[in-house]
Amino acid sequence: MFVRSFAAALAACALITTAATAQTQRPAAPLAQAAPQAAAAAPAPAADHVALARQVVELSGASASFENVIPAFVEQAKSLFLPTNPDLGRQFNEVGDQLKAEFQPRVNELIQGIAVAYAQRFTVEELRRIQAFYQSADGQKLVRTIPSIMEETFGRSQQWSQVVTRDIVARFREEFAKRGIRL
Repeated sequence: MFVRSFAAALAACALITTAATAQTQRPAAPLAQAAPQAAAAAPAPAADHVALARQVVELSGASASFENVIPAFVEQAKSLFLPTNPDLGRQFNEVGDQLKAEFQPRVNELIQGIAVAYAQRFTVEELRRIQAFYQSADGQKLVRTIPSIMEETFGRSQQWSQVVTRDIVARFREEFAKRGIRL
């Protein structure tokens, strides 16, 4: 559930970015150029350093969380066209299936970029210790339980933010009422 929610959120962000880029008619930057400038200023890590970092990313379960991103992107893109072309539903499904298969390998670009970010921030020795942790029983348990923890955390944070927002709005009303202003 969390992975699907995460993939859908990532897809929505991508579509918003794509729409904004299309409106300003600027070409999208290649993934390698899209990295934050602070990370871009860091020296490129050695290939074996990045390979170790990628192993850590995979062991941590982070790479598995992106398995459903492309299908979510495709579904979001279809939802842009279907309202104005409802009679093309079957064709959108066919093309969507084709595009899912075509674009799924591109998830590797994202995972590789994450591995580079890890390699830029952790030494080889640190990555080896992190790798050892993820290979341990405790690390494997963490990887298995993180999705359910994240799902629960997401739900709790939504509830919490609604309550806090409601309370802040009430306090705004109280403070403005003291000033003779009704909101």
